Amino acid sequence: MNPSLLPIALGFLTTSLAFAQPAPTAAPSTPTPPRLYAVRLTTGPAWDAAKSPNDQPGMRAHSANIARLRREGTLVHGARFGELGLLVLRLPDEPAVRAALAPDPTIASGVFKIQIDPYAPFAHGSTAYLVTPEAVLLRAYLDAYNRHDPAAVAATLSPAVKWFGLSGDQLSTEGSSREAVQTWLTNHFRAHPDTRSEISDLTQNGPYLSFRERATWTAPDGTRRSQQSLATAEIRENLLSRLWYFPAVPDPK
Repeated sequence: MNPSLLPIALGFLTTSLAFAQPAPTAAPSTPTPPRLYAVRLTTGPAWDAAKSPNDQPGMRAHSANIARLRREGTLVHGARFGELGLLVLRLPDEPAVRAALAPDPTIASGVFKIQIDPYAPFAHGSTAYLVTPEAVLLRAYLDAYNRHDPAAVAATLSPAVKWFGLSGDQLSTEGSSREAVQTWLTNHFRAHPDTRSEISDLTQNGPYLSFRERATWTAPDGTRRSQQSLATAEIRENLLSRLWYFPAVPDPK
């Protein structure tokens, strides 16, 4: 609908409701909101102590199922500690957790036993050292940028990568395609030979990573400049596919 027609449509709807009193209908069911569950994995009766973890039957499919949960945004966190494994999943209830784990043959066969519990974090520490594959790729991109290596930056990008700028209600495309970004960076590094960038406040939701980026460089008049911007990166198949930036704000003097 044309946005300019929205007030007219709303006015018509309000007037119509004053005359029409439809019969009450049953309210649509509201989906159960997702919550967090911790899945603790321990070795089960089918675990073969004579084999290494990677040689246990079904481990390739086990890893593939975890990768699927990560791609779908269901996996919040995965870790190993001691002899245990931990998956933190975002799902509506325990049956949904079990359904998400059903394709994993290591659980069905008893290579692993699982314990499922509601997970309620009460404090959040620093996310500066988030070590998911997406965070590692984002840091590789940033390291290549700080080395002023356009080819290495391009290697972290999807061939159809897009840069977007967000300002008020406007969304503009600032860059498109790996080749175009590499060409732009070559000129950018030539014009700003000491430019650097760093990120902080890194957080992740599935393939999306949000962060604060601080850029520093020397202006033509010789003064040192710096600014910060909030940004979100989308990473698919271990390549950076999209970047959204909010307007940059100069660092306070």
